[in-house]
Amino acid sequence: MIPADARQYWPKLRHHQGYIACLVVGRQYGRVIMPKGKITVHDATAPPTPTVWPAAIDYARRYPGRVLTIVLALHLLVWTLLPLLLSPNLQLDLVEGLALGKEWQLGYWKHPPLPWWMDDLAFRLTGSIDVVYLLGPLTIIACLAGVWLLARAVVGPIEALFATLALEGIHFYNFSAVKFAHDQLQLPFWVFTSLFFYRAIVHGRLLNWVLAGVFLAGAFWSKYAAVVLAAPLGLFLIFDPVARRTWRTPGPYVMALFFLVVIAPNVWWLVTNDFLPFRYADERAKVVGHWYDYFVFLVEWAGGQTLTLLPVAALLGVIYWRGTTHNLPATTGIAAFNRRYVTLLALGPFLLTTIISVAAGRLAITMWGYPFWSFAPLAVVLWFGPITVGANQRRLAACLFGIFLMMPLAYLTAEIVEPLLRDRGKATQFPGPTVAAHVTRAWRETYGTPLAYVGGDEFAANNVAVYSTDRPHVVPHGDSNLAPWVSADDLARRGTVLIWEANLLISQTIETARSKHERIDIQPVLVLPRLSQGLTQRPARPATIYFGFIAPRP
Repeated sequence: MIPADARQYWPKLRHHQGYIACLVVGRQYGRVIMPKGKITVHDATAPPTPTVWPAAIDYARRYPGRVLTIVLALHLLVWTLLPLLLSPNLQLDLVEGLALGKEWQLGYWKHPPLPWWMDDLAFRLTGSIDVVYLLGPLTIIACLAGVWLLARAVVGPIEALFATLALEGIHFYNFSAVKFAHDQLQLPFWVFTSLFFYRAIVHGRLLNWVLAGVFLAGAFWSKYAAVVLAAPLGLFLIFDPVARRTWRTPGPYVMALFFLVVIAPNVWWLVTNDFLPFRYADERAKVVGHWYDYFVFLVEWAGGQTLTLLPVAALLGVIYWRGTTHNLPATTGIAAFNRRYVTLLALGPFLLTTIISVAAGRLAITMWGYPFWSFAPLAVVLWFGPITVGANQRRLAACLFGIFLMMPLAYLTAEIVEPLLRDRGKATQFPGPTVAAHVTRAWRETYGTPLAYVGGDEFAANNVAVYSTDRPHVVPHGDSNLAPWVSADDLARRGTVLIWEANLLISQTIETARSKHERIDIQPVLVLPRLSQGLTQRPARPATIYFGFIAPRP
């Protein structure tokens, strides 16, 4: 037995290499065990030195909100600076938003107006066109915050953190988010609609119904694809036994009322402008030509979504494939309701889009799936249970860290390495500022007036509209029917520039312009080198620009 005052022996025992001492504070002591072999005695009062992943996991378990905040801050920094530093010219969608957003229309021939309003508002507040690179990362941060809030309501904090951060493995949330436009702005509106709809059903507060209706309307103001979110939510209210009870309350009717009030101005614009965006979507969709196209289109659509989800699927496979004891999903109570609801969010829009596209004989475009997958990782967690095995948690931390590095590297590869390997004109290499300066200067020297209107190819015309000091208005494709903000009399009085980037049909395009505009004066062809990031790159084909002047009428 250890003597009563065992503390006095500790200084001697702690340096002994042949024994291990079990010292218990108090008046009761155990035996000193004399094991075979040589065992080093360590100070029991010293905390163990954790390795990197267990330490990170422990910190995330104790402070999940703090970890999420750190990751979101890094996301904002990385995905704002990367395109800003690597893009000599604005991305295609960004230049379009700045060119058309300044018209402040209730609708446009392609899409609803909200993202383009935000582009112009950001420019007006800062005076810099580069501010639009901030908008994409901000929408993603808002989206991830909304996913976190709903996840915290249905699973534990560490699982909620995982379900949120796993979305970094989908390029929609980082790589593609820098091109802020309608697809990107959908994300936070879809997520917060889902959040407040859940809270409205579970908690029953009228404010949650109001906010669900307002955010759903915001989703429509972002992109009309929000119909494939609204329809599953409506069906959920009808068929789910818990949600169906809410019809006895004012909630669903209040949500519908606020939704209709908020979208009313855009609906009025659609009616008075012959539903231009729907005609654009119909013309863009590829139509079935043979019976086998139904199968081909389905495989192409589903395959595109599968490839999009592949990194996240691999992450989930690493975590859940083996070594984890899965709890059987609950069949009753709030846990079962949570699983039904999140599964609806994860699969409902995709399945509905698939059904509609097959029934209509159209190929669904891959980017239509942009807002579909925000709750996919959360649904997996609800079905397969929490990640409790230590080895799986360590793999999870390592894989998430790898994803955070992989996506910026992929972006760097696309912007820097790809131009070394292939000669493909990228929007970010287009010499927009130089083209705009040349066209504006030539117009002023010829007519002595500011350049008021520009039309022709969308991208070339939008670049002139954004980078020209005259900030001309855009006439898409030179067609005033697509530009309700343009007065035909003012267009004739002030004249316009038509501009095109060289393509296989450029001769036909110019002849068509001559036949439509007798007064057009085709200018000398402009050939300019493409922009680069200042690195040594293989010579790229120059940008060849054709443009003509339609003179102002006196």
